[in-house]
Amino acid sequence: MDELSLLARSLPDAPRPSDEVVEKARARLSAAMDQPPGRRHARRGWTRGYRGWTLSAAVATVVVVTAVVTLVSNLAAVPVPVVVPAGGNDALLRLADDVARLPDETGAYWRRPLLNNGLIRVRAGDETFNVLYSDRVDLWQPRDPREPVQVRQRREYTRPATPADERAWRAAGSPSVVQRVCTPGTRAKDCNPVRLRAKPSECVYTRGAEPGGVIGDRRLGKLTLADLAALPGDAARLRERLRTHWKSDRGGQSFEQFLSNSSALLQMPVRPAVRAAALRLLAGLPTTKVGGSIIDPLGRAGLAVTFVKSEGFSAQFGADDEVAERFTVILDPRTGTFLAEVSIAAESIEGLGKGAFMHYQAWAPEAGWTGDRPERPRGCKLSDRPIP
Repeated sequence: MDELSLLARSLPDAPRPSDEVVEKARARLSAAMDQPPGRRHARRGWTRGYRGWTLSAAVATVVVVTAVVTLVSNLAAVPVPVVVPAGGNDALLRLADDVARLPDETGAYWRRPLLNNGLIRVRAGDETFNVLYSDRVDLWQPRDPREPVQVRQRREYTRPATPADERAWRAAGSPSVVQRVCTPGTRAKDCNPVRLRAKPSECVYTRGAEPGGVIGDRRLGKLTLADLAALPGDAARLRERLRTHWKSDRGGQSFEQFLSNSSALLQMPVRPAVRAAALRLLAGLPTTKVGGSIIDPLGRAGLAVTFVKSEGFSAQFGADDEVAERFTVILDPRTGTFLAEVSIAAESIEGLGKGAFMHYQAWAPEAGWTGDRPERPRGCKLSDRPIP
């Protein structure tokens, strides 16, 4: 059985892993965490990808080849086996063959619901623990450029991340406001308290027609849905079309860098034939590495892939400002679209185990084309500013 067949059998409608499998995974985690942390990497930035309506540069990613983590309702580290494909990037070529056979999707709106989750180290009284925040951004992009684009963002919750964190929170008196733990020397105004919320809050939305029908994702230039529909379903022709877009807006990138970042097409509303062509193009790049099967933060089976170099990055967590991170993109093994982009702790520090998800961006299952018109969000504040 090849790895894609294995993934197809372990999709969300499959039963959850057995208790024995989970216990073995926890044992591997415990053994790994008993080892001393590795040397800290020099601090470097990572620009997060699509966060609703405005987009930034493509996210750096890293291949996961030995252990990955499962997250369903929190960010606890639970390594599971990774099935590394025997043919390396050939897995993307086989996936492209399957994707090319998918029918074109129909619908008046392209919906992209994005979940942004992450850990925050906090303190309350004598207790120090982690809280998990969750933001959701819903984008409704109409096929008709005269129709309004709607984007809604709200904070879903901020709560103790794990049962152990909840016990620490209760021991501190179950406060509604906790103090963020920051790097020593951080100014007080840059280390704001964190308000815990169990229900959605802070809802804002934008609504209006985009001039020229240009989509919000500008990583490959100012493209409309019509431009995306006209992209060729052949890898060689797609490469040349991308060269044309690169020449019009290079953004300081070499063409090779631009091609690596063309993985953005796997997040855009393109035809399956175009997505298949993008997979074939990406499979032939030296920067692309396939890690194997992985479980995404929402419990879905996927394929771990890195498209650009992403080793040696670090971020702040709690009082430590140099926590080494690894990144991976997780692809849907049926459609070739993004399931998630994940940041994984590459070392253990206080309050954070090696292999834990530090933060992630996951696309909710209802993503895709729909005939349903978006309703004006109730209880949301209309904003005239782009949603970050």
